[in-house]
Amino acid sequence: MKQTTRNDYARRIARVTEAIFRDPARARSLEDWAALANFSPFHFHRIYRAMQGESLADTIRRARLTLAARALAMSARNVADIALEAGYENAQSFARAFRGFVAVSPTQFRATHRAAADFILPSPVVVTRKDAAMNVEIVEQAPIRAHLLEHKGPVASIPETWASLWRWHMKAGLAGRALYPIGVCYDDPEEDCGFRYCAGLVFPDGVAASGEVTIADIVGGRYASYRHVGPYSGIGAAFQKLYGEWLPPSGHEPDDRPSLEIYRNTPYDAPPEGLITDLLIPVK
Repeated sequence: MKQTTRNDYARRIARVTEAIFRDPARARSLEDWAALANFSPFHFHRIYRAMQGESLADTIRRARLTLAARALAMSARNVADIALEAGYENAQSFARAFRGFVAVSPTQFRATHRAAADFILPSPVVVTRKDAAMNVEIVEQAPIRAHLLEHKGPVASIPETWASLWRWHMKAGLAGRALYPIGVCYDDPEEDCGFRYCAGLVFPDGVAASGEVTIADIVGGRYASYRHVGPYSGIGAAFQKLYGEWLPPSGHEPDDRPSLEIYRNTPYDAPPEGLITDLLIPVK
């Protein structure tokens, strides 16, 4: 097993931030960014956000607005042209974003900083977070056959997908037959690019699927397993700790499989503080 250190993860993330600040306007795909850092595309966004304290999209936006600020200060170019270069469709949307970035309008900024020759792009900074004790176990998970309903829509509406799955299993006469619920997550819910999520139920063999619910086999193998106890609202933060605090110094690399949420009980039989969810990150 490769003994990956936190410093190695930091260097790999630094390659990404340096590339962003060298050429903020350049568009790259999720696969391009992940390859630059030598991470799995399935987990790249989560690792980046966990280690940097902001999303990849936030870093790109900050770099582009910094480049725009330099152009405003050191040139007489039209604001609309600078807005397009920064990735905005029009000067109005650029002005709103720019005001949020520096607290003044592009015109006011230009008037104050015109020809400021010492205005330079800031160097990207990799944030190193202090380890927190996490009881993580490496497990060999057997393949899982699950009935899945793919989520469609914004992340905030994922509970609606779960509600639809529960309604389906009630109407199908399957109440009480599910062994456990399972969530299947591709990439980071905080990012639009590449994110997919499925709500699922695991049944004994012989249960048919219908409608938008399909049967899929989830590949087994090695997983880093962490037991989260408490409300579901804490699952996102727990995943971030796994990716940002446990994984970098662990000596493990994330594998090209989705992360899993295995629900050991439900709100029907436990209070929020008693909910138990096993969070699994696939590792090589």
